[in-house]
Amino acid sequence: MFTKSLSLANKLAVAGKAYQPSKAERRAFALLSALALTNRAAFAQGAQAALEGVQETVLGIVQVVFAIGLIVFLVVVVLKFMRGAPDALGSLGWLVGAVILWFGFQLFKDDLVGAVGGGQGGVR
Repeated sequence: MFTKSLSLANKLAVAGKAYQPSKAERRAFALLSALALTNRAAFAQGAQAALEGVQETVLGIVQVVFAIGLIVFLVVVVLKFMRGAPDALGSLGWLVGAVILWFGFQLFKDDLVGAVGGGQGGVR
């Protein structure tokens, strides 16, 4: 059967005619094309969700690292005050600045995420 269709294609090529698909073949091709586009859209949505998950994980890690740094710095400042170090007041100023930075980051975190392309807003 395959050789018959092959010989038909050869006869059409020799005669100078192009292959014309049947109505069923055109419908099948349209269905397969629609399925391929649907799968591509689903893949894009899945990739976007995965990237948002990675973004949330990175933000969480940064928050934890910053919090650990603040705790360590607080212990250092307390030890400097207990020992009577001359730079204890300067260290306390740096600690206050770090805490303000921490709370500022927490307050404007959603705006920062939107500005870099995550969430609903952002620059495109």
